[in-house]
Amino acid sequence: LTPQMKAAISEQDREIYEVMILASIVQQESQSESEMKAVAGVFTNRLRIGMALQSDATVNYATGKSLRQPTADDITVQSPYNTYINKGLPPGPICNPGIAAIEAAIWPDQSDYFYFLHPLNSPAVFSKTLDEHNKNKAKYLK
Repeated sequence: LTPQMKAAISEQDREIYEVMILASIVQQESQSESEMKAVAGVFTNRLRIGMALQSDATVNYATGKSLRQPTADDITVQSPYNTYINKGLPPGPICNPGIAAIEAAIWPDQSDYFYFLHPLNSPAVFSKTLDEHNKNKAKYLK
């Protein structure tokens, strides 16, 4: 971490460890560096309002699988890393994040987005509401 990054984390009244946990989730959830700040923004928005992160990547970490979408059984697995059933950040990182993911976790996009999905071979699609997200799921995840 650069001195600028450490200063930003401190100014945000955050801990380096929590930034690294978030960065690891962003790393695993993003399909490209260009979408990392937007993905980080979604998770930051969810953390801010106490909403579960519902990260497929953390569920895969808990189950040891690498599914594009965890199964209904997977998202009920009892693990502190299952962010479908546990609010907040998991207890530790789920991977070793790269610099772009760390920067995204420190300086996420400011937006009204609370949801995103990844259509096959396409950029992420972001939504503000659950209704909009469900419509996008029907449209892109056939």
